[in-house]
Amino acid sequence: MKPTYILGDHHGDYEAVFATLKERGIWDAMIIHVGDGGEGFPDWRATTAESLDSRFAAFGIEYLSIRGNHSDPAFFDGRVMLPNFKLLRDYTSLHLNGKSWLLAGGAISIDRLDRLPGRSWWSGEGFELREDLAQHVDVLVTHSGPSWIGPSCRNELVRACANAEAVFGCDTLIAELQAERRAHEKLFRLVTPKTWYLGHFHERAEKPYLGCRTRILDCCELILHQSA
Repeated sequence: MKPTYILGDHHGDYEAVFATLKERGIWDAMIIHVGDGGEGFPDWRATTAESLDSRFAAFGIEYLSIRGNHSDPAFFDGRVMLPNFKLLRDYTSLHLNGKSWLLAGGAISIDRLDRLPGRSWWSGEGFELREDLAQHVDVLVTHSGPSWIGPSCRNELVRACANAEAVFGCDTLIAELQAERRAHEKLFRLVTPKTWYLGHFHERAEKPYLGCRTRILDCCELILHQSA
């Protein structure tokens, strides 16, 4: 059985990821990335996935990622499924070391006003709740998450972005973010996991909730999954 690691947002900084693997001596393992790997940004080229596949293969690592809000959703339609580098469809289910997993990405960018459509922001970035695909699992992996965990320190930044959008006649950001949190909470009720991993908020946090250990990973944070 290969050990399974969880990786936080890295925004395309694969050099930092490979440096961490080398420094910590991590080989022959599986890495599950919680999203925001820079897929679709201008420096993502046709050969990027193939190159990364070769580099992860050299470590004996299988890298699997869900989409973040800073990812082109088109890359997560099943087209990138190489032996050692995979970009997963939403609601992919896995069985790893005797445990069931469900993975679903996507989130809303609070700074979307400052981003270029089709280059650093995509209209299909958001999380989609699919109740028909929500099944009971041991481990849930999403990009964003519920309201019971998350950085209150970012509230001012969210309000600033919402105010900026309002200047251009759009005042829906706060409501969209609240709806996104509620959708994740409904997913939790449907899935009832024992462990939940997410990223997106650029902080490290952990909180038990209704028998589930909810864990936010910070940027480039890499942790070993421990079964609940």
